[in-house]
Amino acid sequence: MVDCRLIWCIIALLCPVLPSLGQADKQALITQLDAIAQDDQRYRNDSLRQTTTSQQEDDANMAKQAVLDRFNLTKIERIIARYGYPGRSLVGEQRQAIAFLVIQHSELETQEKYLPLLTEAAAKGELKAASLAIFTDRVRVGRGQKQLYGSQLRETKQGVKVMPIEDEAQVNQRRAAVGLAPLEDYLRHWHIVYQVPTADHANPDSVYYKSVVTAPASVDLIGGWSNLYQRIVCPPTEKGLKGSVTVQLTVDKNGLPKDLQVVRSLGAAYDKEALRVLGQARFVNPLGEDHEIRTNLPFSCSR
Repeated sequence: MVDCRLIWCIIALLCPVLPSLGQADKQALITQLDAIAQDDQRYRNDSLRQTTTSQQEDDANMAKQAVLDRFNLTKIERIIARYGYPGRSLVGEQRQAIAFLVIQHSELETQEKYLPLLTEAAAKGELKAASLAIFTDRVRVGRGQKQLYGSQLRETKQGVKVMPIEDEAQVNQRRAAVGLAPLEDYLRHWHIVYQVPTADHANPDSVYYKSVVTAPASVDLIGGWSNLYQRIVCPPTEKGLKGSVTVQLTVDKNGLPKDLQVVRSLGAAYDKEALRVLGQARFVNPLGEDHEIRTNLPFSCSR
């Protein structure tokens, strides 16, 4: 016969220990998430960006931010592997969106990988529905689709523009359903005068961003993109790195690239190499007009 007194003695010994271990682990996780959140906004915060004195300085800061983003993603992936999504029940209301923020600042492939996890977390109340809505918009825009909630904007030389919206007449109903403010209120922060389109009202074209093609449509790269990728030289690094640099440029009437700009960084050295390779590219431009394109240069580097 099992001695019940012995069992109760064991339980009495173990029970006081487990909560303290759990609390210690939880506090360590919270401390780690706080550090991740700080790094996520280190070079993104408005106060810092307002004090930059040149575009070159801002670009350098964002290149540093890209490096922090990669480190943050590695940490978040380890946390998810151990705990699942670190949401409300695990880290509280204040920190439930930290993992979401890090993932949304990653590449599209990573965003798509974690979309089901974030969808599940929102369904369980671990992540705000509004956060999932913003994330969904980002993924859709990354795929070349229209967004649903109007959260994604694009900075241009002519100011901030709204990315195209699916079924735009119902956008405020969708926003209200997930706890987001009306779109016109949201856009007012960027000094965009907006009204949901109706049968009697249409916003001017200048409100919206006109997507540029991701691959040349009316211009052709001489030698082809595969040959161009083979010219990429990986910068010396301490660790292997896989990812891509997104560059926007204009092909002039003579087929020469100009106005090259990194719009998604992989780090200063990689950005520099991407600009070098594309700067040496030559195109056939039969229309004889400036043609804007956006393309990704892939890096798969090992030590």
